[in-house]
Amino acid sequence: MKKIACSLLCLATLAGCLEDDRNYNMVDDSFAFTARQTLIPASLHTGSCLVGVAKNGKGLTAASATVSAALGDVAFSLQMYNTKNKTDYTALPEGAFTLSETVLDYGESDVVKEVRVSWDPVAMAAAVEAAPDGIIPLILSSDDLMVNGERRLLLIKPVRTAVSVTQKQQVRTIDRKSVEKDKQGRQPKLQETVTLDLVADNAITGVGMEFPVAIDNSLIAEFNKDQETPFEAAPEGLVTLTAPKVSIPEGGQGATFQFVLDKSLLMENGKLVPFPDYVVPVRLDKDQVKATRKGEAFDLKALAFGNMVTYVTVRYHKSTGDVVVTREWGRYSTKDAAWSGYISGFTANADRNVTLDGEYIYIAETNKTKNLWAISTENPAAAKKLPVGTVREEGTFYLSCPRVIPNDNAAVNGGKPVLVVSNMSEGEPTLYVYDKGVTADPTPVTLNTYGAGRRLGDTFTWFGSFQKGMLLFKDFNTAQGTVTFKLNGTLPAKLNLMGRLVAPPVSGAGAYFPYPDNLNAGICSVRGNTSAENKVAWFCTGTKDLWTLESASDTPHLEQMAEEYTDAAFRFFEFNEKRYVAHTRQAGSTAGYFYVVEGKAGEAWDAILRRRDVIYQAAIQNDSDQENLLEEPSPLPSGHSGMDLDIFVGEEEVLIAVVKQNVGLSLFKMKVD
Repeated sequence: MKKIACSLLCLATLAGCLEDDRNYNMVDDSFAFTARQTLIPASLHTGSCLVGVAKNGKGLTAASATVSAALGDVAFSLQMYNTKNKTDYTALPEGAFTLSETVLDYGESDVVKEVRVSWDPVAMAAAVEAAPDGIIPLILSSDDLMVNGERRLLLIKPVRTAVSVTQKQQVRTIDRKSVEKDKQGRQPKLQETVTLDLVADNAITGVGMEFPVAIDNSLIAEFNKDQETPFEAAPEGLVTLTAPKVSIPEGGQGATFQFVLDKSLLMENGKLVPFPDYVVPVRLDKDQVKATRKGEAFDLKALAFGNMVTYVTVRYHKSTGDVVVTREWGRYSTKDAAWSGYISGFTANADRNVTLDGEYIYIAETNKTKNLWAISTENPAAAKKLPVGTVREEGTFYLSCPRVIPNDNAAVNGGKPVLVVSNMSEGEPTLYVYDKGVTADPTPVTLNTYGAGRRLGDTFTWFGSFQKGMLLFKDFNTAQGTVTFKLNGTLPAKLNLMGRLVAPPVSGAGAYFPYPDNLNAGICSVRGNTSAENKVAWFCTGTKDLWTLESASDTPHLEQMAEEYTDAAFRFFEFNEKRYVAHTRQAGSTAGYFYVVEGKAGEAWDAILRRRDVIYQAAIQNDSDQENLLEEPSPLPSGHSGMDLDIFVGEEEVLIAVVKQNVGLSLFKMKVD
């Protein structure tokens, strides 16, 4: 026992001789705002936000920190921030907000203390409207300790939320074919459920909203002011709301609500009866909004509103035999979100190319996420990611351009068209072929370029079919034009580069669009090139046969097309015994248009384009079309090469998908009226 006591005494004595080094690897105490970003958003509707101030380090010093919003204290730091970040933020008036305290006292072991910044939501909304770049600037200082230079300035951006219904009008045209039994006695579905979207451009943290929704025929007179022929109130029950309220969940940014169109009320004895044009105004009551926060009632102030009425128009159409084009649905950017914000998990600014079949629209994210999306043609709210387990993490972008290629081999995808997706690479790109359908991982095929080092895969086009066809890839980096790879129905480990067409003859993201009946003639263009002189499209006529051209080049005859065809993508197709060309045209980064040009049966494709008989045109930045095209730009811009389209020709209709990066995605339907 005596030995143990002596040992303990020695250890205690030794410990007393050792220096305390527990804090050797820690820095001295200092102050900093806890926010990791200098600029932080705060919903102005909640009336306040908390700002944290941390004392970091060894925790051995008692000290005080000062948080100031005085313009004299923050002016220089705000100016430096604007200069560095090329912004124009201005300080909101000091009277527009208050601080719960400005001096924070810390004991030795205190770490974080908070300051509440408060304001009146109504007054703040007015201040933000008067100064859209207004912020609440805070500066942190201390006479006792050092302040972290990178985290001494904090800019709070009060954000106002606007709520709106995205669909201003829902047009339903009823003809006999859509409601009456066919020759086999099959009855079309007479009750149609239509989904509408309510969107908040900025989510309000922790706050939910509920709006009454009702049919309000008192709005018909206002609607008819813009109509040549007045619309009438619909018969009772033609349109029925499925619920009396629509709710955005707490912290959510949108919701959907539905109505049912009962077309049986337009029929007698199984036959469609001619009827006048009906309109049904569906209104969300913004004056009766109820808000909750953590399940309790919340006094929501200063909420902004956009469109809160959807006019459902129901028209009778007797078939004329003419081809008509209509926009089935569209998704458009808002002030703060790209159109792809409607799809949870879609990376903004990553959409570029588009393709489709009768069921889905396919868009690959041009980044390094490997996301490949399938968006339902029937319901754009229904979107899913496709399997990408075999997609390699290589290239500038792992996935870039999808295309659906005709296929008639039952052993490949059950004889249905095949989805093929490129990556983007400066070297040997990879082609991903969904030969087993879009529910299984694709088969990778390397494109052998023999070490040419070209950047291929921004976009590509095809000719023929999966069994006997050709892939055409434009070289982005140089003016070397378009290289070719043959398809023969098999999936080798590598497809070898065959030949080269020196078109388009400029660098940039371009494409060669061969006519469906002639691989050696078509249109070449550059999409979104920043040089005005290169925003050109050309009629292209080859001097050699691309199909047999191997290890050689063809310099074709090029004829510059009219200005209406610059900066465009093209698709050629036949429908209802006539020929058509669908094409895009970008009008800068914030506007784009889509056109359908009609030709005669068997008419030369270039002749159709020269005559330019436009039967339909539409904007992609909004939902306007034909003679009522709005010139208003998109709230968000696109990238230089971010507009594309593709078609699906069915037995009775043609589907056309058009996308402009960030700006919008629309699906159009072409059918015989």
